[in-house]
Amino acid sequence: MIRRFFAMLAEARSTLGESLLNSYLIALGSNLGDREYYINQAIDAIRRKCGPITALGPLLETAAWGGAAEGAFLNTALVCETSLEPEALLKELLEIESEYGRVRDHRWGNRTLDCDVILWRRGPGDFPVVQTPRLSIPHPEAHRRLFVLDPALPIAGDWIHPVEGRTLRELWNKLKDPT
Repeated sequence: MIRRFFAMLAEARSTLGESLLNSYLIALGSNLGDREYYINQAIDAIRRKCGPITALGPLLETAAWGGAAEGAFLNTALVCETSLEPEALLKELLEIESEYGRVRDHRWGNRTLDCDVILWRRGPGDFPVVQTPRLSIPHPEAHRRLFVLDPALPIAGDWIHPVEGRTLRELWNKLKDPT
C-alpha cells in the first residue's frame, strides 16, 4: 500500500501544475469483509474519478461507534486535489461506496465502505462551509470523532475547521485532554 501511495503522490505532483482548485479532506472507513481491500479500492477509485491524492493518512483500526455497527473499523483519511465542486465530489463518493456494496439501512451501521467529505480547502486559509440537504462541510461530527481526527492529523493537522475556528490538531488535543 505504501508503494502505491508514493506512486500516486508522484502522479499528483506531476499534474498539480494544472489548474486544480479544490482540496478535500476525505475520511474512509470499513468494518465488513476484507476491510483493507475496500479501503484500497476506494483510494484507487477516488484517484481515478476525482483527482490526484496528495496525502494519505495511516490506516488505523478503531472500535465501532454509534451503537449500530458490530466489529472494528479500519479508518484512514486522504487529501484529494480536484476541480470538482462539493456536490459533484459527493456524487462520485456515493457511487464508489455503492460499487463496493455499501448499503444504507441503519444510521451508523455496518458498512463495506464509508467515504465522507470532512473539509474543503479552496486555497490557503480558505475553508468554506457548505450546507445543503445532501451535504454538510465541514462534516458535522468530525471534530468529535477520534477515528476521523487520528488518521487526518498527520496529513491535515493545520487545516482549520471553519465552524469551530480551530485547527484539526487543536480539536484533536481537546478530545484527548478535555479539561
